[in-house]
Amino acid sequence: MKRIFVLLLVTAMMLSCGEKMSVEKINELESKVLAKDAKPTKENVVQLVDAYTLFAEQNPNDAQSPDFLFKALDIAVGVNAEGPEKAVKIADVLIEKYPDFEMTPMAMFIKGFVYENMIGDLQNAEKTYRQFIEKYPENPMLEDVKSTLENLGLSPEELIRKFEEAN
Repeated sequence: MKRIFVLLLVTAMMLSCGEKMSVEKINELESKVLAKDAKPTKENVVQLVDAYTLFAEQNPNDAQSPDFLFKALDIAVGVNAEGPEKAVKIADVLIEKYPDFEMTPMAMFIKGFVYENMIGDLQNAEKTYRQFIEKYPENPMLEDVKSTLENLGLSPEELIRKFEEAN
């Protein structure tokens, strides 16, 4: 644990000292985490998520930046290496800075999912799902979001009961 903390601290210091994040560095980290034969460590996953977000921060007008942020969000949620709050922050950046990016609606849905299922903050989950409905009324995911909102906070038993009553 101490080793992980020291490695994360060193990585954060290196990144904050103005190191320019490059696509080559991201590719190197991706090979450690995402390659077929990779054996990713928590440190490598954290470094990759941080590299994606740093690249987007340093290169906000680069066409790859929103894609890198979405990849960071996907990994942050899937692996939960840095906690769900990190995923929410990444989603917020993507939603705010890249509203026209094709995956931004999915990022907003994921944000609601994280609030609901990983943080247990049903109020912010509801707020996020409602924002999705308002902002993306033509999105193919709209009915899924409405259904999720309708069932927000129900236990598995309550969902089963609701499903049985509907049939």
